[in-house]
Amino acid sequence: MQQTISEVNFNRISNEQVVSFIHDNELYKLNDFAALESFCPKTNCTKQFYQHHKTFFIEERLEKVWNAYKSIHPKKAWCGSMLEFGLQYCRNNNKLSYIDDEYTGAKAGQIVLIRVKALGGLAKVAVGHEITSINDEQHTLETSYLVKGKSLGSQRIQLSTCNKGFTKISHHTIYKSGSWLRDKLIYPFFHTKAIREFHSNIRKSLAKQ
Repeated sequence: MQQTISEVNFNRISNEQVVSFIHDNELYKLNDFAALESFCPKTNCTKQFYQHHKTFFIEERLEKVWNAYKSIHPKKAWCGSMLEFGLQYCRNNNKLSYIDDEYTGAKAGQIVLIRVKALGGLAKVAVGHEITSINDEQHTLETSYLVKGKSLGSQRIQLSTCNKGFTKISHHTIYKSGSWLRDKLIYPFFHTKAIREFHSNIRKSLAKQ
């Protein structure tokens, strides 16, 4: 059997879960990544999907916070006790990016593979999502899970000004998998912890400026 020549530099991916995800889905060529599909709530019925909503606050003005969400490097956004950045693919330039590569900001069409750790490290899973929309006027950023993942769904982050000129961050998620136990008990708990870590990373990056 002829061995597949990969365009992925596995030596630059720091976690084995993302590496396994790439192998399991045979993502060896740029065209393989380009063919990935993400969930589209506009073309799918989401009436039976579960809803998850959390609100966060950052004591900085709206435009400064919005810029941080768009410009933070993935290795800083997806890092901590639960999250670890693995790899990014950009549809616009058909290019893979690794943890120490230069980052020019969030754009629609970017697919990010991360590792999520839970239960003190007993459970580790690779999660892939795509940025599907960025709206500067409404201060919204939307992402969707890859169809090949364990759950279908999308997330919407919206920023607005609250009291004292600070920024309110509303994070709304719709999701569904094939497991009632996962959807009702496991997902809400660990998703809350994961997005709390993500938004905390944004807050920390602003504090260092």
